[in-house]
Amino acid sequence: MSERGKMMSLSAIGLDSPGLVSKITSKIFEMGGNVIDVEENCRRGLFSIFLIVDFSASDHSWPEITTAMSTIGDKTGLKVVVGVYDEADITTFGKKEHHMVTVLGEDRPGIIARVSTFFHGHNINIEGCRMIARGKFFSMEMRIDTSRMHIEEGLPRGKAIDRMKSELKELCRSLNQSVVIQSENIYMKNKKLVVFDVESTLIQEASLRDFLERIKGKVRFVDYEAKGGDEGDNELQMLISNARLLKGTPMRDFERFGEILQLNPGALELVGILKSMGFKIALLSSGFNFFIKKIFEAAGVDYAFSNSLKTDERGTITGELQEPVITSATKSDILEFIMNVENIQAEQVIAVGDGSTGTHFIKNVGLSIAFKPNEKSIETDGVLSGDRIMNILYCLGIPKAELDKHLASEAGQPASGKNP
Repeated sequence: MSERGKMMSLSAIGLDSPGLVSKITSKIFEMGGNVIDVEENCRRGLFSIFLIVDFSASDHSWPEITTAMSTIGDKTGLKVVVGVYDEADITTFGKKEHHMVTVLGEDRPGIIARVSTFFHGHNINIEGCRMIARGKFFSMEMRIDTSRMHIEEGLPRGKAIDRMKSELKELCRSLNQSVVIQSENIYMKNKKLVVFDVESTLIQEASLRDFLERIKGKVRFVDYEAKGGDEGDNELQMLISNARLLKGTPMRDFERFGEILQLNPGALELVGILKSMGFKIALLSSGFNFFIKKIFEAAGVDYAFSNSLKTDERGTITGELQEPVITSATKSDILEFIMNVENIQAEQVIAVGDGSTGTHFIKNVGLSIAFKPNEKSIETDGVLSGDRIMNILYCLGIPKAELDKHLASEAGQPASGKNP
């Protein structure tokens, strides 16, 4: 058992120089102390360290230990603060509940103040904070501990965490910021696969609307969202009905409409960077295959699933769909198939959609991101409210130096350390 009053916290800060850690820990050893936790940082020539030291086995008195620890400042030039480590903290040591929070968007005053005040109000401790990008574009990563978060009586802990996340997303939305919240055990998993719901993430919404209007001008397509009943059944019936309406149309004429579809700025660059980082890329679409043809061919993705129309020997649409027919309801099965092929777990998957019920497959993965979600969005780990789909890169926990390298490589320029 540790002797009460002989558990010390020691923090020191000052200009960096060689041997600081050695001098501090040697003095601790000399006084019979055992370091049970340490966190040290060196940034821009400044040194900081925080230690928890157990002196319960020391032969020295507490005044002798305190005096000896204070002399570390004289020998190192550091400002040293020592104190008794709280017994309540000792009993909860090792029971922390960590999350990684990434906030990103156009920079403005007060973002850090508002977010940190939010956490303080919920009794959530910020254990680490670093800037990933600064300048006109802002990105910050926080490591928080929710183990002592205030929880309403009778509310299950899981629901309390979900409520806190929803409130944080709403706060960031009011600040015109995007936010991603991940449990640290999931965050630390090595991600291997990125899955995109094509229509809701990679294709410009305006060009998709233009495409659908032109199609409706030629063929009176059925809109399943305007019908009642089960959404999955309606979507399947819509696809079957629309395929029948296209019977007799030369496939080349139909594909010509697809030429007006435009990708979101940075979509191909994002896929290229993710590929260069070693990620497998999968595209899922419940539309017809020419929706993803240009992405598949230009970016060289690993998996692409969409619906295909049958044609006869003259290249004329027969009015039938090739099996299997892909709907929003079957995308989860496709994702599971890909994970089995790649032999990876759900925790190693990043899925991106608009957060609508049509992209519900993105929920049960390691990191779920809703890109420009609508009002009826499902619950996801993160929300990207801006137009820059490249911002997904800031949510992956990639060190900025490495991220700059990949961004510069994609642009054909040497890495400068400046924001993309």
